[in-house]
Amino acid sequence: MTDNNFDLAAALLSDAADLIGHAPKGTHTVDIHAYGALQLVASTDSTRRIVLWTADNDRVLAAVEATTDPDAEQPTTRIIAFRAAGLMFAGRADHTFAAHGRHTYVLAANVGADTWQVTIDADTTTLTDTDLDTALSLIERFELAAYAAG
Repeated sequence: MTDNNFDLAAALLSDAADLIGHAPKGTHTVDIHAYGALQLVASTDSTRRIVLWTADNDRVLAAVEATTDPDAEQPTTRIIAFRAAGLMFAGRADHTFAAHGRHTYVLAANVGADTWQVTIDADTTTLTDTDLDTALSLIERFELAAYAAG
């Protein structure tokens, strides 16, 4: 099975929403967390904004953002990026994530169904309605084959 840090990113969303009102400004390390030590970056402007990320050695595993303004009851959260299948998937609109390796990969979540659609190089028929681990395993196999072929 491939590395998959999507669940870590999802857990960080909740943390970011909880910390947005009282997180210290600047960069800090939070040592006590279910996923281990993580770096915390908090900044403010006309709204409150917090970015959380965690890294293993020199590789970012997941990054998320929460924002709110004085009129909002709940913060808005989003996954900025997560590492999986040896690639960094960047968040795009509508629960979609893209990564570029030897090919371009797009993962689109089917909201409410816990299934995903995989697109490889704009071929949307590659794999649909699958769980995330299966989708990432396909991407990893496809990427490794492309790498081996040169």
